[in-house]
Amino acid sequence: MPAAVSGMKTDLEKANAIFSYVQKTFTWNKDKGVYTEDGIKKLVETKIGNAAEINLFLVMMLREAGLKADPLVISTVENGIINLVSPNISNMNFVLAAVNLDNQLHIYDATSKQSSLDEIPLKNWNQFGILVTKEKTLQIQMSNLKSSNTFLTANAKINDDGSISGTYSDRDTGAYAMYVKDSYDDNAEKYKKQYKENFSMDFTDINSKVLENGDFESSMKFSSSNLIDRVGKKMIINPMLFLSKSSNEFDQAEVRKYPIDFGSPTTKVKKVTLEIPEGYVIEEMPKEKKIVTEDKEISYTYSIEQKGNKLEVTTTTKIGSSDYPKEYYPAFKQIWGVASKFENQVISLVKK
Repeated sequence: MPAAVSGMKTDLEKANAIFSYVQKTFTWNKDKGVYTEDGIKKLVETKIGNAAEINLFLVMMLREAGLKADPLVISTVENGIINLVSPNISNMNFVLAAVNLDNQLHIYDATSKQSSLDEIPLKNWNQFGILVTKEKTLQIQMSNLKSSNTFLTANAKINDDGSISGTYSDRDTGAYAMYVKDSYDDNAEKYKKQYKENFSMDFTDINSKVLENGDFESSMKFSSSNLIDRVGKKMIINPMLFLSKSSNEFDQAEVRKYPIDFGSPTTKVKKVTLEIPEGYVIEEMPKEKKIVTEDKEISYTYSIEQKGNKLEVTTTTKIGSSDYPKEYYPAFKQIWGVASKFENQVISLVKK
């Protein structure tokens, strides 16, 4: 038990301190499971264990500190939803630690080095879990209320030869940061290669890392000679560059049968700053747009502003909840369609 825990005033402080100790001390061997394999004693000795060993040990320490803690047995997203009519331990594949603080249940997952209170990997948010208390088992509805955001930022300039070059950064927060970090750890080269494949751009000096606040960011340089069309003395270009939405992902023609799951409430911001070459002016500015659902759950904005010789384009997509019933599908289809339309507007640069 960390020495400082006994002197802490609140249960939340104690719980977070114990969680931080287990998270930093032990390393997950990537094995899921709801049973211990080598046992808790082996875990303490080697500092390496499966999900059940690490999170059950966390439950033990929380209880030792006088907190009300229990195992929460789940089925991860890739394993499928628990059959609530006849839940069976053999159909579950992961254990989390749940602690009751001020009559409110909170969740920990010490297998992830980036997780925190109620902020756990996306694979663990799968609607339901079974809380195993000392007296009975309880069905728990799991809902991720913490936002996970994405910020895509490009700073570019148009060169004399008609090419475009600049810098680009891709930053994720919360559960999204955990997800991309896992992808990076699995295969760093494949992760970096995806940028060139997804955007068909020449990216160089790709640097990916976890920031001090837990965000995961990839920064890089880019250049392209295919983003500008020349028509006489005009240069025609989409100011969103390679970040424009090329298609509507919500294009299902038949009636939607299943819920829509994002894993987390989210805000996605794309910002492009484009330096206009000397001697050129913008013939006509693109139109701005804002669209929002009546309940304000989903919104999209496209804004553009000229500041001197620089053009700033910003799009913001906000999704207020982690998942939605199938009835929301038409709203997503409409808003994503609007986003695709406005992000494909172009500007004409005319020489003075």
